[in-house]
Amino acid sequence: MREFQIRLIQNQQEKDAMYYQRWLVLRAPINMEIGTEKDEYEDSALHIIAICKQQIIGSARLREISEELGSIAYLCVLPEFQFQGIGTAITKKIIEIAKQKQLKHLRVMTRLSASKFYKRIGFIETGEPFQFLDIPHQFMYFNLLFSEDNLQLLSQ
Repeated sequence: MREFQIRLIQNQQEKDAMYYQRWLVLRAPINMEIGTEKDEYEDSALHIIAICKQQIIGSARLREISEELGSIAYLCVLPEFQFQGIGTAITKKIIEIAKQKQLKHLRVMTRLSASKFYKRIGFIETGEPFQFLDIPHQFMYFNLLFSEDNLQLLSQ
């Protein structure tokens, strides 16, 4: 397994590289243009990245929706780095930050193909699956108040 670092974005150059990495993983495969990987919440959110040899290989965003609820969005890892614990490490970092901010729950709108990943961490499906960008999605929630057992499992 390759060594990588998980941390917050530090400057605009990293943010631009993160957007490109996000586009490569989430939008290019479904033939969407550069620019579609961003939305109106970018400037008010925290961006977490995974770096290996000075390359951004994974990323995600945490946004506070309310005093109690945070939202994870755009969690993605370059294909050649998937299944190496990077997505889990990014999610664990988001959970740590959310706890520091005293949030009580996290929400994610995930592709159904990734729902097993979130279930393994302790997210619970809510509502019915739906289409977004012609891809089946599902909302899932994570209870930050009762997550210690899940975090210990992630550390093993």
